[in-house]
Amino acid sequence: MKSISKVGILPVLLALASVAYADTVTLDSSGATSNYTNGRLEYLGTSALAYSGGMLVAPTSPTSSSTSLFTYDISPGTTWTAPIAGSSYVAANPGAGPTGGVVEPNDFYYYKTSFTAAGGSYSGTISVLADDTAEILIDGTVVVPFGVVGGDSHCADGTPNCLVVDTINLSNFSLLSGTNTLTIIDAQTGLSASGVDFAASLKENTAVSPEPSSLMLMGTGLLGLAMVLFWKNKPTSLTLHT
Repeated sequence: MKSISKVGILPVLLALASVAYADTVTLDSSGATSNYTNGRLEYLGTSALAYSGGMLVAPTSPTSSSTSLFTYDISPGTTWTAPIAGSSYVAANPGAGPTGGVVEPNDFYYYKTSFTAAGGSYSGTISVLADDTAEILIDGTVVVPFGVVGGDSHCADGTPNCLVVDTINLSNFSLLSGTNTLTIIDAQTGLSASGVDFAASLKENTAVSPEPSSLMLMGTGLLGLAMVLFWKNKPTSLTLHT
């Protein structure tokens, strides 16, 4: 019975030794290829601008689908704020940026990326730059609203826009276990350059995990205990004398 109880302890010890850190989701719009997972954006299409009470109101999905799902890196030139660190401005057209010369029609432009999460409650930040202004949704829920579009010739007066990074703090925000979707709706209102840039860092709300040094010490101790139990329960060889 003692041997069984000691052997039964081993799975528990191994489970304790495999304590993991909380799930962290890090996304940004860097890169421009057809591979739009992990923050790289897929262009979905457009819908007509709409307002309610003077504020922009966009459908949750485009009414006109895109035949090309790609996005392209675009240059901010000297008229836009530099991209968020580690990220880049992207658009549905490589000439859509302020140095590209392409004038985009006044519409809502839809971009999407998918990411995986452990699921549960998360906290963190989402930052966005956009011309003229943008709304961000996670799994259909608005987490960054449109800014107020004013008289500026190429950006919204207010945030988010391409002059000031708009950073939204999220607290106890729910993510699905498995695949989640982040959607950016860019509102082009000034018949000029358009583009979006975003970065997000979300961490699962869990009990405080041990520091790496603590995990190493615990793992070493558990390994030593397992070896002691193994040798203590190892059958003793018998020597026969004639």
